[in-house]
Amino acid sequence: MFQHHEFDQLTVAAYQKAKDGNLMCGDSYFVEETKDHFICAVADGLGSGDLARDSSLAAINVVKEHQEENVDELMKLANEEMKGKRGCVLSVFKLNLQTRQMEFSGIGNINLIVYHPDGRIIRPISYSGYLSGKLQKVKVQNIEYPRGSSFITFSDGVQISSKNHAMIAKFDTVEESFRHLTNAIPPTNDDITLLVGKPV
Repeated sequence: MFQHHEFDQLTVAAYQKAKDGNLMCGDSYFVEETKDHFICAVADGLGSGDLARDSSLAAINVVKEHQEENVDELMKLANEEMKGKRGCVLSVFKLNLQTRQMEFSGIGNINLIVYHPDGRIIRPISYSGYLSGKLQKVKVQNIEYPRGSSFITFSDGVQISSKNHAMIAKFDTVEESFRHLTNAIPPTNDDITLLVGKPV
């Protein structure tokens, strides 16, 4: 499934595919831009199918409903929401559109890669583990996100070589970048979520 999100400052393309044999993708995501911030969250429910989707969607809904909170608080709220559920891994980043500073936090194996206009590549590191409702250590990283930067973020079902995903910076539009990356995704027996974001 392909979706396109157009905002004032960023445009985002998203691709999702359920694990072979499942009707429901166990991953969920949320992107939004306000006058003050851009926010992106990707959650991967443990396992696959309906129960995985239930967990990932619950985490994403928390982020959506409380997006005015800082990233540290969003991670804690999402973790609390996992009580009685299967659990999920989660990555959240929030960009202040005035200061161009981004807050990032991740639990589990969801990747975020930021490409600066000067060629620098930033790959923030997530904590290992997953959100389960139990006490979970959360670390928030502050990342510079200058105007003209791009990003990709993806769940562990996406296995792409660094050579392929680094080519995002070489394409002018999100559609070109996205087309290159989706063409590069090899067959996988897992849920897939891939987001590509570029400046408008």
